[in-house]
Amino acid sequence: MNRWSAAQDETGDLGLLRRFARLSGPGLTFYGFTLTFALIDWAMSLEPRWYSTVYGMLWMVDTALSGLAFAIVVFTFLSDRSPLSEVARPEHLHDLGNLLFAFLMLWAYLSFSQLLIMWAGNIPEEIDWYLSRLRHGWEWTAAALISFQFFVPWFLLLSRRNKRDRRRLGYIALLVLGMRVVDTFWMITPAFYPDGFTLHWLDPIALAGIGGVWLAIYARELLAMPLLAANDPNTVPHKAI
Repeated sequence: MNRWSAAQDETGDLGLLRRFARLSGPGLTFYGFTLTFALIDWAMSLEPRWYSTVYGMLWMVDTALSGLAFAIVVFTFLSDRSPLSEVARPEHLHDLGNLLFAFLMLWAYLSFSQLLIMWAGNIPEEIDWYLSRLRHGWEWTAAALISFQFFVPWFLLLSRRNKRDRRRLGYIALLVLGMRVVDTFWMITPAFYPDGFTLHWLDPIALAGIGGVWLAIYARELLAMPLLAANDPNTVPHKAI
């Protein structure tokens, strides 16, 4: 898709837009299946007695929320620099803020639904997963997630002013992105340390290492491609406000 995007910038071939559409639809379906199977293998299998039918969907929403928050942080950082400064408007920020708000609600709905069904069922092999994450110090991590991954950004995104302000929306998205790291830590790590909250020195090292490689590749691609798509009929110049 990067190659097709570069080719469209050079040639203006509108047929490439149809290729994007034909690939993206089935690609999302393929992504959903592969992510579900991968997370069952990588994460759910850490506690083989526990299972959840909503686990794959929850991780899909998690990745969408992380990707959207990261995109908003990058956009707000670059929106006052040329060439984005020439087209970026408060309406764009408002739309991104609404999308972030929607995915926050969806994450909260799926997370609470999984908890409610398992807690009400009170089946030992299901409820043990939550017991190890709501006791022995892990409950404070859960409380931080409820507060700072949902309630605080949800309350802030209710404000139209916050969603249309570049700096405020960027900080809200950065908070969500940071809490996504905490959420992943909370979902995975208690499988290894169920008897108490533990932060191993390799945890931040792994995040910095893998995240650093990913950010380096992303930065390289960002510098190699124009920030605004050329010869795209959907790109209409607007005066920045």
